[in-house]
Amino acid sequence: MAHPRNSQGNGAVVYVRVSTDEQAEDPLNLEKQEARCRDFCVQKSTPVRAVFVDAGESARTVDRPEFQRMLAYCRAHRNDIGFVVVQDLSRFARNVQDQGQTIAELGCIGIKLRSTYETNIDESPEGKMGANMLGSINQYFSDSLSVKMRGRTRQSVAAGRYPWRAPIGYKNIGGKEGPNIKPDEDRAPLIRRAFELMATGLNSKAEVLQIVTSCGLTTAKGKPLSKQTLQAVLRNPLYAGWVTLPSVPDFEPVRGLHTAIVRQETFDRVQSILAGRRPSVVAKQKINPLLPLKWFVKCGACGTPLTGGAPQGRGKKTYPRYWCRNPKCRAVSLSRSQLENEFLEVLGRLRAAPETIAEFPNVAAKVWAARHETSEWEIERLTERLDGEKTLLSKLLRMRARGEMSAEEYEREKGEITAQIYEYEEQVRDLTPDRSAIEFVHFAQLKLVDMASAWKIAEPEQRQRVQNLLFNDGLDYSPERGILNRSNSSLYSMLEAMKPENGWLVGPPGLEPGTNGL
Repeated sequence: MAHPRNSQGNGAVVYVRVSTDEQAEDPLNLEKQEARCRDFCVQKSTPVRAVFVDAGESARTVDRPEFQRMLAYCRAHRNDIGFVVVQDLSRFARNVQDQGQTIAELGCIGIKLRSTYETNIDESPEGKMGANMLGSINQYFSDSLSVKMRGRTRQSVAAGRYPWRAPIGYKNIGGKEGPNIKPDEDRAPLIRRAFELMATGLNSKAEVLQIVTSCGLTTAKGKPLSKQTLQAVLRNPLYAGWVTLPSVPDFEPVRGLHTAIVRQETFDRVQSILAGRRPSVVAKQKINPLLPLKWFVKCGACGTPLTGGAPQGRGKKTYPRYWCRNPKCRAVSLSRSQLENEFLEVLGRLRAAPETIAEFPNVAAKVWAARHETSEWEIERLTERLDGEKTLLSKLLRMRARGEMSAEEYEREKGEITAQIYEYEEQVRDLTPDRSAIEFVHFAQLKLVDMASAWKIAEPEQRQRVQNLLFNDGLDYSPERGILNRSNSSLYSMLEAMKPENGWLVGPPGLEPGTNGL
């Protein structure tokens, strides 16, 4: 290292960098870089004036906090600094254009770049050529790695994993299989509370931010959340259990392996409020017109009723889906169109022969009458369980009021009990016979008993009634076999069992009754 005659410009600044948070958490990595740079300066009798450290920053761009501070320091102390010292050129830049422009910028104020590994890099023609060649190699390595990482990231997201640093409310966990983030015990309850406060429609974002901040919600670095950060949290479908790929606009959200912090209904309600559609404070809607088969179809693997939602991708495009709500199963996850098209194929088998169309409603009426008797005891049993859960919720509230449990424990237990109450209410409502279901069958009769076409144009409540009439125990769904009807006592099974040669039913061409797993 040649020294200028004026010793005032003989000082050096040291710049060290690592690319990932994992590398940044290993102090020996950064410490070794700094130690090597300092030893190099000692050998050249060059005093170190300052050290700048970028921890977890990519060199594909010069927009790095400490890198920009280093350049500003060099400009402010140009009379005292003669060199910028790095371990190797890849620490300085992984973009040929950025490398050349920054070296030229430093050169204009009399400062030279030196590398401890590439000692032939200097201001000679050979040294400049060597720097350009190494810069091209470093950029090629970075570009190649970027392509590989994009592929790995897409595969990871498609598998339901979140391959980035965990957002507020979650923590990263190790392991190459299963979920790689989990709820943060301290912050997750406060994130959930932020969503619930926003979902009431009674609080502004500023008020929600003030409440959760007063309760202790901070970033991972212990700082209060900004308005922009809260907005990003409330818009992030990750908290409702979805993983997206922001770099691909048309990537359909995937049900994540991680535990959701908020319920899908709460998340959807918050999105409506943020979009300016502030709903009134009313009871939760029982029938979802967007997802008519929700709760009606069960997971074929574990028997849990499917839930559903419409997660947003980029550009606010929604992707309605059904999925198993059991976090330990998740065997079923498919788009709304796929499940409903398969359901319509099932309904399409119920086509009566023209000479016996008039008998179809009579069969349905008999089944409805029989079901009215058998469902009463089941409704009574579910009502007892429902009352028990409501009593438990009241006890929980009193325990919280007496200070016998923390706010986090209360919110967690309350969420589980409320979900169970909602499920029991749904089951009771589904078991309650409704005469209008028979009216729907008459309506289908007028459509030449084209049950599929009738279902498609029916009102949401009519759809649900006919579903419960035809399949009193609901349906199962298997990813391998499709829709499964496991009940032999359903109206559908009785009608399907009737022989076509007896004039009761005829199947559509090429499809015999009893196929497709039913």
